[in-house]
Amino acid sequence: MFPKILIAFGLMFLMSTNAEALNGREIIDKAHENTSGFQDMSHQVRMILVDEKGNKSEREMLLKARVNDKGDSSSLSIFTSPQREKGIALLTNHKVGEGDEQWIYLPSTRRMKRVTSASRSSSFRGSEFTFEDLSSQNPEDYRFERAADEACGELQCYVVDRYPSANLESSYSKTRLWIDTTHYRPFKAEYFDKDGKPLKTMQAFDYRQYDHRFWNPARVVMKNLQTGKATELVSMDLKINAGLKESEFTELAIRSWH
Repeated sequence: MFPKILIAFGLMFLMSTNAEALNGREIIDKAHENTSGFQDMSHQVRMILVDEKGNKSEREMLLKARVNDKGDSSSLSIFTSPQREKGIALLTNHKVGEGDEQWIYLPSTRRMKRVTSASRSSSFRGSEFTFEDLSSQNPEDYRFERAADEACGELQCYVVDRYPSANLESSYSKTRLWIDTTHYRPFKAEYFDKDGKPLKTMQAFDYRQYDHRFWNPARVVMKNLQTGKATELVSMDLKINAGLKESEFTELAIRSWH
């Protein structure tokens, strides 16, 4: 899936359709279609970590994404503050028909380290987002089942259950997704662990429209139901089609940030 959760929270192309007969996969495909239409984006985000006692710590990140003419994509998440986190980056490359490659850069080592499949369930820099959450999540790697529609606030939402295929290494047994029936914007996701118990919820708030076409939530909250910890992402500045170059998604460019 492009863009990733952190990269755009869920940029959505404005679209309405009467889709009463859509099955689960078709609803997801519609949502994916609605994330297309831009060449690149740049997004400044505040990340707020909340521990089980309610204590908070803040970081700021610059998120970039770019799609080439073939549909291949690159995304970059790089910390800009505080100083101890500055320059730490996650680079994700996705080629159509192939899997993701994820690389993390630590200024202390000045090296790019590949994220292995065994590390997909690990936390990204102490947040409630894992490397798996930040991957492209290709629909071909999942099975989808439509559940009964539900209200999500003042809107009506499709409810779709997503199951990983047998050959996909995933830390989730199921993800339940709530997608609004008007513009196909994701409003909520509930993640279940390997034992089928609720693990995390992610909710999107206060969608705003950009460039008369794209939708992006002003705030996203991922909450761990088993530990009580949470991570909040707050949108600070979003630019669409800013003219990002391929060279901005290289190790050389990443090193220049620290």
